[in-house]
Amino acid sequence: MAKYDFETSVGFVVNSTAKAFQKTLDLELRKNVGVTISQWRVVVTLIQHPGLTQKEIADKVGVEGATLVPVIDKMEKEGLLKRKPDSKDRRVNRIYLTSRADSLWNSMMGCALHIRKVSTKDISEDELVTTMETLRKISKNLSAYFEVDAVIAAPRKKL
Repeated sequence: MAKYDFETSVGFVVNSTAKAFQKTLDLELRKNVGVTISQWRVVVTLIQHPGLTQKEIADKVGVEGATLVPVIDKMEKEGLLKRKPDSKDRRVNRIYLTSRADSLWNSMMGCALHIRKVSTKDISEDELVTTMETLRKISKNLSAYFEVDAVIAAPRKKL
């Protein structure tokens, strides 16, 4: 059997780092806000794109629609979001955040910013910019070669 050095694999390191981000953000969100990282992803998606359908949210979050059902149901039960029938097709529900979710947003952002601060300790701004540019190039290369939608969007320019 061929040996593989995972410690020098970019994919392995990126994946391990992503898991660490997810675990720590989930812990912080649960402890300080009372929401899970899955709920956070729904909130972030609906802040960026209010009124999406459940399927559209699942696509943006990167999960199967059926996986998202219990998350949406729980969030609705907890008063974080509302389903409203689509004005053109009453068979379709559009999903919107409630004022309760809005009131938790600053606390959620506080958790995310805390994770960012801890994770980037002793790393210069130049190093972070280089890292982000490199990861975007890797994503673009994989997307182009394997024809998959994996490109990480470049940051928006500040006006």
